[in-house]
Amino acid sequence: MNFLYSKTIRLAFSCIRSERYQFFSQSSSTLCSSRLLTKPRKLIINSHSRQIHRNPIVSSFRSLLSIRNKCFNISSVHRVTMANSGDSATCDTKKPFERLPTTVVPSFYNITLKPDLVDLTFTGSENVSIQIKESLNEIVLNVEDLVINEAAYTASGYERAEGEVSIDSDNQVARIKFIKNLQPGSGTLYMSFTGILNDQMKGFYRSKYKAQNGEERYCATTQFETNFARRAFPCWDEPAIKARFQVTMIAPKDLTVLSNTNVVSETPHKEDAGLKVVKFGETPIMSTYLVAFVVGEYEYIETKTERGTSVKVYTQIGKKDQGKFALETASKCLTLFEKYFNIPYPLEKLDHIAIPDFASGAMENWGLVTYRETCILDDPKNTSSANREFIATCVCHETAHQWFGNLVTMEWWTHLWLNEGFATFMQYLATDGIYPELDIWLQFVTSSSLPAFGLDSFHNSHPIEVPVGHPDEVESIFDAISYEKGGSIIRMCYNWIGDEAFKRGMQNYLTKHAYKNTFTEDLWEALGEASKKPVEEMMSTWTKQRGFPLVQVSTRVENDKRILSLKQEQFTFDGQLIGDEKTALWQIPISMITSSNPKNSTAPILMKDRSFEIHLNDVSPSDWIKINPNCESFHRVGYSSDLLELLKPAIREKKIGAIDRLQIVSDLFATSIAGKTSTVDFLGILSCYNQEDSYVTWNAISGGFSKLDSLLAHTDYQSLFHAFGRKFYAQIFSKLGFDQQPDNKHTDNLLRVLVLSRLLDFGDENVINEAKKRFADHCNGKIMAPDLRSVVYRTIAIFGSDKEFDMLFELNDKEELQEEKGRLIKSAAAAHDPVRIQRVLDFSLSDKVRSQDAWSVICSSTGSKKGRELAWTFFRKNFEELKRRYGNHYSTSCIIERTTYGFVSDEKYAEVESFFAEHPLPGLELVILRGLESIKNNNRWLLKESQPVGQFLQSFK
Repeated sequence: MNFLYSKTIRLAFSCIRSERYQFFSQSSSTLCSSRLLTKPRKLIINSHSRQIHRNPIVSSFRSLLSIRNKCFNISSVHRVTMANSGDSATCDTKKPFERLPTTVVPSFYNITLKPDLVDLTFTGSENVSIQIKESLNEIVLNVEDLVINEAAYTASGYERAEGEVSIDSDNQVARIKFIKNLQPGSGTLYMSFTGILNDQMKGFYRSKYKAQNGEERYCATTQFETNFARRAFPCWDEPAIKARFQVTMIAPKDLTVLSNTNVVSETPHKEDAGLKVVKFGETPIMSTYLVAFVVGEYEYIETKTERGTSVKVYTQIGKKDQGKFALETASKCLTLFEKYFNIPYPLEKLDHIAIPDFASGAMENWGLVTYRETCILDDPKNTSSANREFIATCVCHETAHQWFGNLVTMEWWTHLWLNEGFATFMQYLATDGIYPELDIWLQFVTSSSLPAFGLDSFHNSHPIEVPVGHPDEVESIFDAISYEKGGSIIRMCYNWIGDEAFKRGMQNYLTKHAYKNTFTEDLWEALGEASKKPVEEMMSTWTKQRGFPLVQVSTRVENDKRILSLKQEQFTFDGQLIGDEKTALWQIPISMITSSNPKNSTAPILMKDRSFEIHLNDVSPSDWIKINPNCESFHRVGYSSDLLELLKPAIREKKIGAIDRLQIVSDLFATSIAGKTSTVDFLGILSCYNQEDSYVTWNAISGGFSKLDSLLAHTDYQSLFHAFGRKFYAQIFSKLGFDQQPDNKHTDNLLRVLVLSRLLDFGDENVINEAKKRFADHCNGKIMAPDLRSVVYRTIAIFGSDKEFDMLFELNDKEELQEEKGRLIKSAAAAHDPVRIQRVLDFSLSDKVRSQDAWSVICSSTGSKKGRELAWTFFRKNFEELKRRYGNHYSTSCIIERTTYGFVSDEKYAEVESFFAEHPLPGLELVILRGLESIKNNNRWLLKESQPVGQFLQSFK
């Protein structure tokens, strides 16, 4: 599944992220938008705010921990301590869960389904070839929200045995009991069943769309990852229980019917002339979550790869031209991966289809990849540069899954990162190979590493390999740890062992385990054999423990020789180490560049101990030293003051690369938030960046500005901060201007949007006035550049008249392109006026906003202090409806993050804690705990840092 979390969190805010006006704060795992008030605010922490962490809160916090324990196997790496209280709580229990018995194993499913797109139900039957390993009188398999009408077993040479079915809804299983014991051997299990085409975007579900004549209609489609195939047909719904599948669909004769494989026969229905019977070819052996089928009105465009594989992009009628860019990408990256892995794609075709309602960004079903429209459709007149880039990486991500995940599958969800971490890494490799002009590797750190740092800096993070048991837990690990941190440590391993060894190891891994299931250790073994390096020993320190290191660097001179001293410790947002965080240790590939050789980094040395020294040759005391060039290793760096001073001229004169300039400012901001350095130091070093012109470096700077803006909204200093920001961004704005120039690179276009967005947040009158003019021209028929639209629409939401604000809704009603509809309504959510904010929130749950988008509209309203408070109230008021729609999907976790992570007071802490104690969300306990942790951290920062920052800003003025 694509990085909807990410995947950020990446696909989660497809329109928001693509327009680049919301950025990951490097001190939060959530996307931080900056919808800022122009009036100064007084410090809102009351005289009792220092009591926020004392025992009453500790006690109630523990009650929430007890809820978390039911769904998570909380080992010593998941430990929470209340700062300033001296108390700690360690949780070691787990919600009872058992995987399916291994006494019965399926090998082949022959499934027939008949969806009814009027009554929104379906009927089905299946014959499953099974192997019984021991005498038994009960067969247990997975079922959810299905009614099994009949079940029977027939063994070769024996009479049919009828079974009695009972459903265990809590554990999502069906138990089929037989009067007599079934004997070991092979046979066929027959079942007939009925189900509902639900509106929850999981299982076999319905999706509403408008036909070309304006009539509302439904299509039927699937989303089976993680454990939703059981909602479409009874099955052994675990990734390790692989089988072959043959699907037959009975559907209206005028509709397109698709599945994983090609059609082998299509015949009229014998009893109903309006129906057809479509039989598909047998699939390779694969997991249930990769099965897919779609019934609806579609058209397609097609090409063939160098090897002759058919690649198609399916869209709603009238939209196929918007699939051209995705088709080009899909064909090229399929060929690229075949050559890189030296393994041909094993199916005859690979279809990509746009679904009107889709909870995630995309899903890698073997041979039939499903997408939400914004992740695959490209309209040259309306699609922004960022969204076009996003489509490219999304298609490459899902295509990579055809090998990582589909051909070779993780044994259980504990190893989800094997799918998602590698697909995340490979999407960059493939996109760079196809579209080098996008400079996609340059963006890896801001798109992947920084978001992963953000989430993994909480005490309530989780390891990459998180123990997963009950199905409730699985959804919660589709996050920046599995995707972005997973991809980041793969990049670290790649750079450590080199491209050739990495490629050889991957080829061996995929060949050896084709059509099988693997554990993480199988991958390390293959890469270790190819590189002759201790890959498993090193990489296990990154996958099996939570968090990441901060490497503190200092230097001294002995006998005319410069000695570099390094010390590692776990990095946390509050700067405190609890329990075994104090002894956490990583094996870190350490490399560096110096003044004398700024272009070539030293060969990486593996730092295995807590302290480490490197004796430097030919490096004088006046030379600067930069650790971790290009951020190839997954750690932050803390420089001693003298080393940082030496680096400042190199930053100012750009003698080090953009990623290195990014890392220095990002790490300094992160350590200031953690209390290890002063935030004033971060603001002070910005003078070295006044000639900065790199998008990725500005992206990191803006992440820091976004977090500070959110915090300073609770003080008298926000207006001073806005003045500081306007001054700081003025030079890069004068260079870029409002409009794209012929010599602009792709990243220049991304930078322009970022700078305009930030200046808008700072209340820059030039940007506001020009944006208003552009909006008026746009409404009068002068088409506006897609890259500028989010900034212009947000300007209207914040500073426009009521009539102009109404126009955002009118444009949204008329618009058909989902990318533009999302841009309009999420921009409207950026309003600062409470009446406008509430209007957008109410609108989000109306029938004019797709369920797939409602949650992101709510999240978009949280950019200002007032917006956050109103969204939090709205979330609580509509909790049951939102829970019904999204359950514990990533969507819900994003709403929790965006509404709660910016609070600062003890009152809000108690309010959040109390609400979720009364309204539990199984599987999202860690998200809630991180919210409470964020409130504590924000409170701590304000008490310690707000006054020095205010004094700095006053001095600057």
